[in-house]
Amino acid sequence: MCGNENSKSERDDKTKMKQKTDGPKKRKEKRKSRRKYFRIVLTAIMLGTGGTVFTSAQEETTLNVMLRYDFEIPDDFEMVAEKADQMVWEKIKVHVNFIPVLPMTQENERKVAEKEGVVIDVASEIAGDFTYQKLDDLLPLYGKDILKIATQEEIENTKQNGYLYSLPSKADYAASAGIAMRKDILEKYEINPSSIETLEDADELFAFLSEKEPELIMTSPLWTQRGFLLRYYFFDSIPNSIFDVSREGGELINFYETKQYQEWILMFRKWYELGYLPEELPLQNIKGSEMVKAGKLFSYFCAWKPGIEWEEGVSSGREMVIVPLLEPYITNASVRISPWGITQECTHPEEAMKFLNLLYSDAEFVNLLIYGIEGIHYEVLEDGTIDFPAGVTADTSGYYPNMGWSFPNQMISYIWNGDDPDLWEKTKQFQEQTQTAEATGFYFDDEKVREQNETLNQIAQKYTYGLETGMLDPDIYLPRMLSEMENAGIEEVKEEIERQYEEWKEGKTE
Repeated sequence: MCGNENSKSERDDKTKMKQKTDGPKKRKEKRKSRRKYFRIVLTAIMLGTGGTVFTSAQEETTLNVMLRYDFEIPDDFEMVAEKADQMVWEKIKVHVNFIPVLPMTQENERKVAEKEGVVIDVASEIAGDFTYQKLDDLLPLYGKDILKIATQEEIENTKQNGYLYSLPSKADYAASAGIAMRKDILEKYEINPSSIETLEDADELFAFLSEKEPELIMTSPLWTQRGFLLRYYFFDSIPNSIFDVSREGGELINFYETKQYQEWILMFRKWYELGYLPEELPLQNIKGSEMVKAGKLFSYFCAWKPGIEWEEGVSSGREMVIVPLLEPYITNASVRISPWGITQECTHPEEAMKFLNLLYSDAEFVNLLIYGIEGIHYEVLEDGTIDFPAGVTADTSGYYPNMGWSFPNQMISYIWNGDDPDLWEKTKQFQEQTQTAEATGFYFDDEKVREQNETLNQIAQKYTYGLETGMLDPDIYLPRMLSEMENAGIEEVKEEIERQYEEWKEGKTE
């Protein structure tokens, strides 16, 4: 590993101070310490100290910000959170109380916070179901750096029916779907990955490999408790999960009535019946990369974009080959992959907008949240990329969440050693060459048909996971789902969406 030799002794001293050889007992002590930390934070909020242990002045503004992590809250979260709070105070004279959450517990964490009187001021939707304030008036006053970085097209694509509620993503707003496959298995059987272009190609590969590697599970969704189409299709007419806008003719369609959907779920059913899928599907929410790391799985479905092979390789602990299965598109779902905004309950919107401006434009701050503290969690190499300090690995580091994608402007962050040093430039080119779906920017307001729309979405939720993992027989349950939707008033909802969509299109041409 090459590095900055002139800082080696300093780095070694810091590394010795921060040895990551904690056994289970020590990690348990860290978790107890973390729980104690949050009790102190909540007590501070209830006593009126602004909700932070880092300040005692009541008049100082403190923002409560939720941070979502995938698998576990990093051991050194408190260390990073304290430094981040100090940095924000130095830059914009605002304190921040960072509240970490995990996918399986984030709703409970939010309810606990609400019971304790904690108002979440700033968050991404991946950390919970938030209602955001409009940013249109705040952005030109307190988000001037955002306006220098985000293009007008990116801002317009992020708007919902003409209003901006969240920050435009800089790194992940062009989306496609792919399949990640173990490179060692492909090479073992001399399989050319470029020959895999469709689900049918993947099906033939699974049939071959299941005979050669009977102990391997063939494939999985990105997460076991989500269907295969999580990354394979992107809806435009949010928040309705039934209708989409056809990319061929631009007309409104019921996605579940399409020939394409029927072909997909028949394939998933076939894989399920042949035993290609993990038994854990309905039991635990496990990421496909974790099963690859455990040596159980050959492939899983994921996003496809520049740098994805390195990203998934880190998650899975193995070299992965990823091939695209769909043409990339910019859609409502893709531009909102990790939408950061100011919650409706926030009483300090100006300060919150200043914080978002920092989150979008300040590389020092963004690198701290993504990678931790330089010299302890990472070091900068001679080529400008970063890597672990000597003696630290992904397994022993106290802060290595691998969640850069969850921030609105990952493109100002460092690139990790081993990834393409030109990643951000290639990402920019990828997005510039990607087609924008016709309905991007249109969002359905279901106020006039809310009861019917909610019922339709509930029906979809009841059936689609089983259909999109092969656990439900499409010949029986797809007609049943469509029949229930018809009885629930699907035509009335469709008419209202069509009316709003036509008005929205007319407004765009004026």
